[in-house]
Amino acid sequence: MTRSFPLLRLAVLGLVLSVTVQLACSESGGTGPNPVPTTLTLNKATVALDALGATDALSATVRDQNGNIMSGASVSWTSSSPAVASVSASGVVTAVANGSATVTASSGVANGQASVTVAQRAAQLQKLSGDAQTAPVVTVLADSLVLIVNDSRGNAIAGVSVAFAASASGGSVSPGSAATGAGGRVAAQWTFGTAAGAHTVTATPAGGTTTAQFGATATAAAADSVFAASGNAQTGTVGAALPAPLVVKVIDQYANGVAGADVVFTPAAGSGSVNPTNVQTGANGEASTTWTIGATLGSQSVEASAAGLKGDPVTFTATGSNLSVAAVSPDTMVEGASATLTGTGFSTTPANNTVTIGGLQATVTSATATTLGITVPTFACQPVRTVNVQVTVGGTNSNTVSHPVRPASLLALAPGEMMLVQDPTSFCLQFAPSSTGGNEYLVGVGAAAESPTLTLSYTMTAVQGAAAPAPVAMVPAFSPRSVRSAPSAVNLQEIERRVAHDRAEQRIRAFERQFLDPATNAALRPAAARSPAATMAVPNVGDTLHLHVPNIDNTGGTGNTTGACDSIGIDAVVKTVGSAGIFVTDLNNPAADSLTDAEIQAHSDTFDLHIYAADTTYFGTPSDLDINQRVFVVLTIEVNKLLSGQIAGFVFAGDLFSAASCASSDEGELFYGHVPDPGNVAGMGARQKSNVLFQMPSLIAHEFTHNIQQSRRIVVLGRSRSLSTWEAEGQATLAEEVVGHSILGNTPGMDYGASVALSGPGASWYRFIFDRLAWYFGWAGGGVRNANAPDECTLFGTQALNSGTPCEPFWFYGASWAFQRYVADRFGQSYPGGETALTKDWIAKSDLSGVQNVEALLGVQFDSVFARWAAQNYVDGRPGVASDTSIQMASWNVHDVLSSRSAAAPLAPAQQTFGNFAITEQVRPGSTVYTLLAAAASRPALAIRVRDLVDAPLGTATRPQIWIVRTK
Repeated sequence: MTRSFPLLRLAVLGLVLSVTVQLACSESGGTGPNPVPTTLTLNKATVALDALGATDALSATVRDQNGNIMSGASVSWTSSSPAVASVSASGVVTAVANGSATVTASSGVANGQASVTVAQRAAQLQKLSGDAQTAPVVTVLADSLVLIVNDSRGNAIAGVSVAFAASASGGSVSPGSAATGAGGRVAAQWTFGTAAGAHTVTATPAGGTTTAQFGATATAAAADSVFAASGNAQTGTVGAALPAPLVVKVIDQYANGVAGADVVFTPAAGSGSVNPTNVQTGANGEASTTWTIGATLGSQSVEASAAGLKGDPVTFTATGSNLSVAAVSPDTMVEGASATLTGTGFSTTPANNTVTIGGLQATVTSATATTLGITVPTFACQPVRTVNVQVTVGGTNSNTVSHPVRPASLLALAPGEMMLVQDPTSFCLQFAPSSTGGNEYLVGVGAAAESPTLTLSYTMTAVQGAAAPAPVAMVPAFSPRSVRSAPSAVNLQEIERRVAHDRAEQRIRAFERQFLDPATNAALRPAAARSPAATMAVPNVGDTLHLHVPNIDNTGGTGNTTGACDSIGIDAVVKTVGSAGIFVTDLNNPAADSLTDAEIQAHSDTFDLHIYAADTTYFGTPSDLDINQRVFVVLTIEVNKLLSGQIAGFVFAGDLFSAASCASSDEGELFYGHVPDPGNVAGMGARQKSNVLFQMPSLIAHEFTHNIQQSRRIVVLGRSRSLSTWEAEGQATLAEEVVGHSILGNTPGMDYGASVALSGPGASWYRFIFDRLAWYFGWAGGGVRNANAPDECTLFGTQALNSGTPCEPFWFYGASWAFQRYVADRFGQSYPGGETALTKDWIAKSDLSGVQNVEALLGVQFDSVFARWAAQNYVDGRPGVASDTSIQMASWNVHDVLSSRSAAAPLAPAQQTFGNFAITEQVRPGSTVYTLLAAAASRPALAIRVRDLVDAPLGTATRPQIWIVRTK
């Protein structure tokens, strides 16, 4: 049977529909629950406001349940104490009154809080009364000091403490501290102390940022007493006004000066007059008058009356004297000379008169009542100037008279004239004022001691004196005579090679001096030198000889002459046998681009005809130990290997000793020279034939001179001392010049310039000589100069100079050549036998060396020769510069050559004008510091002194000197 259940069907249907709807909603992608404000944070947790009406803005950040910022969330703001701090709907907090409050921000159930503090701070002080008062000392000021304390927005602050403090001597303030009332007002009373003048009180609020200052003036109390302030007990010339006024002072009981008090000055009978008579005291309480004393000698008086005051009347006394200076003669006093003073009131006893001139006491030599004879004192290097002259007798001073004084001697140099001073206590140059324009002077401070490792520090101080008359026009400048030329790339390469050779040669000379100088090695005294042997056969062309090349790289130990005489054995073939030289070449020389027989023959001929002839003419004939009347020129690759490949050729003193004394000795006169090595077989750098051929003549001329120097001294003459290094190298450089003259047909004494020295064939002989001199002057190539040169370089070259000096140790070559050329030019013509006899005797005349040798040779003091040579280094050949013959180089125009080489090559002095200056310098012995003094127009008097760094005379260890040349 079938049954129906209608209600049940409806219920089931509703359930199915409900589930279906929910599933449909779930599957259709809906947004989920709405965001709800969950947290709220403020931008600050505390707010501090220091003025009523001041504001600060708070801001809130609201986040939902997922932490996302709800930018549009509504926020409400409330204050826990609106009477202290109110808050706007946008979160702006405003100070209303001092106190504290809490501001709350809410959004839904979320909220945040900030603590607010309102505390007014004193920022403005308004003075109401009490400022700029005037009252007598020790009184209470009529008006209280009143001010209002406000915050930064002008609101009065109640209850803030204000401290009052008076300035020093300003009195007192009561109370010293007080709190402001309801309107911010505070008051105090000011009582002056005993000191008159301007005073202040400073008000400072507690915790404030500003202060207020009250000012007031305290006037003196009633006049109480009067006294003499100054001008009493003077001595003056009768009938004349005293030098100082009479001054009284009126004061109150607290010693404050009282203004406006009446004072009357009255001279006693016969006591002259005063002007004015009636005077009122000024602001400082003082009243003064001028007293012209009467004609009476002795005591006179004036009374100053201030009626009714203590101390009244005040009495001034003065002593009338007829002591006065009327005139001084001569018109200009001279230090150390006599002078005469005329006047009145002098003591007739010379010792009772004290005369001061410019602060120094003069010697009184004679005296009458109206005339004093004196000796003017000597001052310490002061210029022509005006000084005060005064006489004192028995404690009484005369009037002062201004009068000119000058040093005992003034420079009076004609253009070109030179003066030399060698006593350090007299290093003072005195210039008279001059109205002549264009004057120029060269001043040198040098040191002549042969001690190049020392230095001399000094100060040069110039003091300006009396001015000159009106100026005249300046002398026109001169133009250089020659066109300057920069070194070419080829020239620079040659310079570098020559520099390397000079540097290496110095090592050889130092080597010989250490191990082979008879002066320091007893075993090598003249007796040990090889005596001439039996006549030896002259070799033939093509012969092979075994020779020893000194191994100068092996220095051994100090005094180890065996180690010093190591050698390298070579076999060499004879290429030429000339009248003076034998040229041989090492069989192991590189074959590539080697010297041809024709090239060797040409140089052999040059040696015979020019090098040997010129060198022996100038310096003497060398020894002939091997009795062949010739010099060996050994050309070997072994030289290329020595001294790091820097040496180009050399002679060796060891060859002048027996093989027993020096194992490397070839017992003869030999020169060892480098050879072409384009493939760098020696391993020390390639050497081109063209360079070897170019360098060979001047190199042999130079080195052969060393052979002459050594052999003549040690062997021929049996001397026990060699020439000093600077003498030997300067003379060997001179040999380059004279051999060049022989080849080119030039002669000494012709004042040759750049056209001979720098152009054509002369350049290969002379240019490098002048380059060496320019290096000594400070030339660094191109347009560059080294600082402190030649100041700290030296004529006396030495390996001991460290790298801190501006000159290489070998840069003295040019200086020593220039010195010896100067000596030959200046003394050669008058020397017995002429210039060549002088240069020979430089080697042979004595057993001395260095400075002592020069003095023995010339018979004059070295220092004076050195000074004049130093001067000629600047003046020689310089256009427009005058000089006498004693400061000229007759053979060469030095300035023309160097200025044509480079603008930076000539010597360049520091320049000063005729005015006050002080400079500190350092000079090395063997050099000079140059200063050029120039005056464009008129110039004042000037005194220049040279002293050590503590203003004492220079010491004598370095043999200091100062010289001056008038150049224009």
